[in-house]
Amino acid sequence: MKFAVPFLLVSSLTSLAVASDADAKVPPKDLVIAPTRPTDVTHAIPASECTRKSAKGDQLSMHYTGTLFDSGKKFDSSRDRNQPFNFPLGGGRVIKGWDEGLVDMCIGEKRILTIPPNKGYGDRGAGGVIPGGATLVFDVELLDILNKGSELSVSAADTADTAKKVRTPPTKLQIGVLKRIPDCTRKTRAGDELSMHYTGTLFSDGSKFDSSLDRNQPFDFKLGAGQVIKGWDQGLLDMCIGEKRKLIIPPAMGYGDRGAGAKIPGGATLVFHVELLDIKNLHAKEEL
Repeated sequence: MKFAVPFLLVSSLTSLAVASDADAKVPPKDLVIAPTRPTDVTHAIPASECTRKSAKGDQLSMHYTGTLFDSGKKFDSSRDRNQPFNFPLGGGRVIKGWDEGLVDMCIGEKRILTIPPNKGYGDRGAGGVIPGGATLVFDVELLDILNKGSELSVSAADTADTAKKVRTPPTKLQIGVLKRIPDCTRKTRAGDELSMHYTGTLFSDGSKFDSSLDRNQPFDFKLGAGQVIKGWDQGLLDMCIGEKRKLIIPPAMGYGDRGAGAKIPGGATLVFHVELLDIKNLHAKEEL
């Protein structure tokens, strides 16, 4: 699930015009950024207390709730999972509306982003919950700038290196659902023969170490039989065909202190983007 948005400032007059459009359910043609109007005044961040604003290259930790502009229907929320979403701003890891709309944000600040299709998921939509051509509304809160307190160089390489140093890898398996399947009649369980696509990267620097997509060759294995690392045997349970997940796997559930080959060092935390293509033993039962 790729969520990301760029940002531009709007005047109070523009905000009023946009509010009128929203009331009439006329989607805006460009990105609209508005501060939320919380009843709790502690959500406001005075200029005197905002010592650092978000910038491209920062590692942000966000809470968000996404809804469709036309119906108000919720399609995703990190708050529902009680799991903040972390990503590098301006790196293309999220939709354009996020990469632009989250610039110059203070820690603790909340915004509402109204994102037109050309800065969201375009005509293709996403999964089964975001239709093509949808205008999106995100209620976002900046929880932290993970690399704050470090003196960042203007060099992109130095920025990436500084961000890498301050990232703290999780100590437990993290499972994020990137694409949900609404009509799922069968979920994976131990003993199933799975066919997967995956891309593996290092948590520390994002470097890719393997991908079935690059070979255009799905990976088949038996779930729960010890044929793969523990992070996979546990992280791929209760998965629907077509579902996509992001697994962050600590060393104890990956390759431990020994690492693997030349590309996975000892003690490495791993990140896998995975897609379940098929549960192959279902077809075997049908043939019988």
